[in-house]
Amino acid sequence: AMAANGSAAVETRLCHVRKVPTFDGYGFNLHAEKGKPGQYIGKVDAGSPAEAAGLRRGDRILEVNGHSIAGESHKQVVARIKQRPDDALLLVAPPAPGDPLP
Repeated sequence: AMAANGSAAVETRLCHVRKVPTFDGYGFNLHAEKGKPGQYIGKVDAGSPAEAAGLRRGDRILEVNGHSIAGESHKQVVARIKQRPDDALLLVAPPAPGDPLP
């Protein structure tokens, strides 16, 4: 029998968030599901750099600034996002069909 493997071509997106003088921070929060691995995009503020970069609520973060965050804690991922003062590169995947949004 064929293994049902969930790695069907996932549409990943590289989102470049850049800070702007008119907005405080990036305008999104990081969300982790209890008992579920990974870090997700939580709320995305309207008019924020995160929204402009194309981040969407429920996106799963795969990489930050080119580093895979697999197995990293919430704290570590937040630290990576804050590593560069003015911008961050986030590789994200949309929520899997049927996944509840954070």
